[in-house]
Amino acid sequence: MVGVSRAVVATAVASALSTAIAVYYALHHATSKAAKAELKDLGKKERDGRVRLQIALGSAQDKIKALEAALQSHGVSPQEILDLTTTNAKPKRGAKKDVVVPLLTVQTIGAIASPYSTRNGTPRQPSLVTTSVAKLQLHKHIPPSALLSLAEFSHVWVVFHFHQNTNVHKPTAQVKATIKPPRLNGAAVGVLATRSPHRPAPIGLSLAKVIAVNADEGYVLFQGLDLVHGTPVVDIKPYVAFSDTPSDAFAPAWVGKEHADGDEPLAITHVSFDDGAADVIASAFQACKATRSKLCAIDLFPTLESFVAFVQENLRLDMRSTRERVDPKFDDYRVTLCDIVISYRMTQPGPGVAIMGADVVTDATAQPRNE
Repeated sequence: MVGVSRAVVATAVASALSTAIAVYYALHHATSKAAKAELKDLGKKERDGRVRLQIALGSAQDKIKALEAALQSHGVSPQEILDLTTTNAKPKRGAKKDVVVPLLTVQTIGAIASPYSTRNGTPRQPSLVTTSVAKLQLHKHIPPSALLSLAEFSHVWVVFHFHQNTNVHKPTAQVKATIKPPRLNGAAVGVLATRSPHRPAPIGLSLAKVIAVNADEGYVLFQGLDLVHGTPVVDIKPYVAFSDTPSDAFAPAWVGKEHADGDEPLAITHVSFDDGAADVIASAFQACKATRSKLCAIDLFPTLESFVAFVQENLRLDMRSTRERVDPKFDDYRVTLCDIVISYRMTQPGPGVAIMGADVVTDATAQPRNE
């Protein structure tokens, strides 16, 4: 019996061991299979993520190449792009060579359609030319309803970018500390004590009268705005008289509205037409309406009479630079308004202005200048 019992026990033990081994291998196989499935799933996710990253990286590289090409077309090298956060200002003794300048990326809300085709001829201050009309068209990402209730205000502040500054695409350009305003006839003042467009940060601020607001189509019409055609607008803010007109405000004697004083150095006493000049302007106006209405702001003037009044009011402001006023080689001048080049000369006594003729711009990239 003892032998039988031992045999039974041995058999039972062997059977239990076999069962345990079978269970172990079954569990091990199941665990390995789940682990392999999990690893396979993770591998697929990793590959998918890597592919998406490669696609995004390729797209980013394409955009960088396009941006570099665009900047280089403006004379900016890749190294200058890398130097966007530094200035070349000469450091003081013991100071670091490069000064880190924080950069700010700002969205724009729209662009201005203006009768001023070039910087030359654009008024130096807003509200000086009351016959000037400009249109702000909101970008598509700005809902037109953002203009609701704006018509309840008579004036707005327009915050904009001086996009046509000659140094706007040269990030390493030196900051010009002083300028010579035309009214000072050569005397210099600090740039931050002026409204010069050539500023360390090319941001401008102009006050404009609101003529009309269209909250369905997303545009505003302004009167008296002093901006070049195509100017990017960063923001507009309603003018609030009680806070925007301080009772104790003052300014230097040389600052003042055009024609404010009898000794105003930029005053023009009268504007006349040479023989045949009025007819030439009429022909240029019609030609511009027919060929360039989508390229300039000529449609802001519905009639020839309104455009001629605008031209005359502009020429009552002496828009010549200090150099042009003192250099004897300049005897006739040009200004481009709504892509119509107006030729004029100075007359005496006065000084006065005589309009000589007009022509329509045929190449928007080659605007005539006073040379």
